[in-house]
Amino acid sequence: MKLLVTVAAMMSVCALVAACSLVERAMPGATMSDADLLGVWNTINHSEIDAGQLARDRASSEEVLAYASRMVHDHQMHMQDADRLAHRIRMEPRKPALASTFENAHQKAMEELRDNAGLNFDKSYIGYQITLHQQAINLVKDAVEWVNDPQVKRFLGEAVPDLQSHLEAAHSVQRRILNR
Repeated sequence: MKLLVTVAAMMSVCALVAACSLVERAMPGATMSDADLLGVWNTINHSEIDAGQLARDRASSEEVLAYASRMVHDHQMHMQDADRLAHRIRMEPRKPALASTFENAHQKAMEELRDNAGLNFDKSYIGYQITLHQQAINLVKDAVEWVNDPQVKRFLGEAVPDLQSHLEAAHSVQRRILNR
């Protein structure tokens, strides 16, 4: 029975990763404007909040529940910070094709998550978080190299350690729940 649960969870994680790989292939490098990048950043944060809220309702373990609550809180703060920055520099975030691609992949991942329960949900959610945070780190690190506005560059550079902390925490939770 434990093997069946593990296989089902891994299949769900694979489906989530496949959806996320669509986003990774669509990452355009230096072809986005600073306003486009802020729009993608907002999309990432909305997705994290959405997934975290679902996990707060569905998580079966205290570790996943605590992680999800942290994601909702932290990404709400990221959104508020980005909104303040955009207002301060008078830049209206735009929604480029990458943001739409990311939203579509996120909706597919959320459908997969909603089809899971218990430990399967926990494993799928944490697998999704690892993929999302790795992609966000890669995007932000790449973007810092070509972004034009120095305030946007500093803002993104300051976001990387927090995203890395989220990724490390997700890996830690994953190690603990995979041993069940």
